[in-house]
Amino acid sequence: MKKLIVAASLIGFVATPALADFYIVRESPTADCKIVETKPVDTKIVVIGDKVYKTRDDATKELAVVCKK
Repeated sequence: MKKLIVAASLIGFVATPALADFYIVRESPTADCKIVETKPVDTKIVVIGDKVYKTRDDATKELAVVCKK
């Protein structure tokens, strides 16, 4: 029974990062864009677009398009 609990815990721990959402945000004072895993609540940080990315790779590809300096 202990092995089953440990195995379930490990699966949950490993799967959690895969379920993360990614957002492209721009910080107002510096105008720098970055990718974050949680939707910001700070008013000085603006979410670019209304799209939520399921993988960091997808967000990184889009970052090059929407955050040109």
